[in-house]
Amino acid sequence: MLTLHYIRQHLWRTLFFVVLVVLSVAAVMCTALSVSDFLRLLFGGESASVAPSSQATLLSQGLNSLYDWLISFGQMKAILLFSLLIFVVYSLKNIFSYGAAVQIAVIRAKVVRDLRNDLFAKAMRLPVSYYGIHRKGDMLARFSGDMSEYEENVIGSLQMLISAILSAVLYLAMLLYISVKLTLFVIAMLPFMLLIVAVIGHRLKRQSKAVQEQNSYLMSLMEETIMGLKVIKAYTAIDFSNRRFRHSSSELTRMRNRVYRRVYLASPLSEFLSSVVVIGILLFGCYLVFSGDQGLTPELFISYIMMFVLMIEPIKNISTAISQIKKGRPCAARLQEFLDEDEGSVAQRPGSVVFDRLHSDITFSHVDFAYNADISVLHDICLTIPKGHSVALVGSSGSGKSTMADLLARFYDVSSGQIAIDGRDIRDYDVATLRRHIGIVAQETVLFNDTVAANIAFGNPAATRQQIEHAARMAGAHDFIMQMTKGYDTNIGDGGDRLSGGQRQRLSIARAVLLEPEILIFDEATSALDTETERQVQQSLDSVLEGRTALIIAHRLSTIMTADEIVVLEQGRIVERGTHAQLIALGGRYSQLVALQQVAETAKE
Repeated sequence: MLTLHYIRQHLWRTLFFVVLVVLSVAAVMCTALSVSDFLRLLFGGESASVAPSSQATLLSQGLNSLYDWLISFGQMKAILLFSLLIFVVYSLKNIFSYGAAVQIAVIRAKVVRDLRNDLFAKAMRLPVSYYGIHRKGDMLARFSGDMSEYEENVIGSLQMLISAILSAVLYLAMLLYISVKLTLFVIAMLPFMLLIVAVIGHRLKRQSKAVQEQNSYLMSLMEETIMGLKVIKAYTAIDFSNRRFRHSSSELTRMRNRVYRRVYLASPLSEFLSSVVVIGILLFGCYLVFSGDQGLTPELFISYIMMFVLMIEPIKNISTAISQIKKGRPCAARLQEFLDEDEGSVAQRPGSVVFDRLHSDITFSHVDFAYNADISVLHDICLTIPKGHSVALVGSSGSGKSTMADLLARFYDVSSGQIAIDGRDIRDYDVATLRRHIGIVAQETVLFNDTVAANIAFGNPAATRQQIEHAARMAGAHDFIMQMTKGYDTNIGDGGDRLSGGQRQRLSIARAVLLEPEILIFDEATSALDTETERQVQQSLDSVLEGRTALIIAHRLSTIMTADEIVVLEQGRIVERGTHAQLIALGGRYSQLVALQQVAETAKE
């Protein structure tokens, strides 16, 4: 079970919590056992000193001896001493209860912390393909809604359940000690109560799972709507989006109301059943007292009733806690499902080799790749990238250019064939050290809500300001950075929304340059830049690429004319390869792409 796995990590604190709960209940039991005798002391006077019957239980005999000893000091002193004893016992009960509450609060906070950390670590380990086929809103729902529901309904209710079970067991043990017959009568009535609670709980679990799934869908819908807000406004689809959201929200509200009706039914139902049992105890207990049952004196019968009344609250809490846990179990199941997700073949192999640097070349040998059985992307790719050479990939959209870059960075692993670095299969290298030597500038720029300097130094937080500025100059970003309010200490907002597209791209390039990687991957790195800025950045990149191994995916073919080799892809296959001059002379697909782009640029002018 998910919860037990994390609680076991705090076993000693949990055991301490159990001990404190037991001591707290024991203090309450002492108080309850003494009330009837206190009344006897208060109103019985000297006649209260009665020798214990030979038929009385050891408990009854012990209490009688204690109270007779107190009476020997006189009625008023006995009352004062007795009151002081009750005050001390009840104070100890409060101290133990407070200690138990503090312990379980610490356990609860640490369990949630550990689970949250494991969920985040799992999200980091999952392959990129996972996020391509799952809704991001669904994952966010697990981190927010599911975690909140799990903490409140499972962890919180587990605290109530443990305390209630311990209390009920101790009270039941004392009730058995006072009167076995009367307690067996009570126990005989419990299966009927538990059956009713179980029926409610079973339906509650099924309904709660449906609520969590609907909540996950609503979160995904909200995330998609916010991300596509410009499109929604542009197509005047606001009313449609509102109707769709209101329908889903109303469905969630309806399902939640059904769950709450069952949750809140547990408490009054438990109280009703408890009142039925109390009436039965009064009738059967009076019969035992009047018939002279061994050991059940009138005073102990009063204590028995008080003890049972005290036990009603823990029993009611057991019922409520079980209902809440059943309500939260679907959340726990969704969290466990996420933790159990297959990390794919990209997961770290045992005995992997640390990658320190590129010595000779990178080789794609008969590489095939498919995202799934229906979507095949690459077919029999054979390519060698010597150290220090730059290879450019060109082709129409969907030809497999970005997929080859993702395979080199091990975001995915090949379906068949092999990618080798220095003659060793890339899967034999430690993933972390391999990626540490690969600088990537992706087509979709990803920046974080932090300062300019922090974003450039994201992969190298120990970088000095001088190194950061040098990387920014090489990417053509220094000038516009210095024009910002706080220069390199300026916060760029969520996703860099305070910057233009070209500025965001140049920061991304500076981040890759700062790493001084062995291998550079540029996935349409200059696609967001205007012609003048592109020319400036290209000049900087030429110096960056000098002597480095690079895989360049180009949208604008003018940026790859100086590449050592240009590879043309069509439908996942290599159809042409060579230098710019060789491919132009060939008059094939590359020559057509260059001509089409020149026409498009002329039309723009």
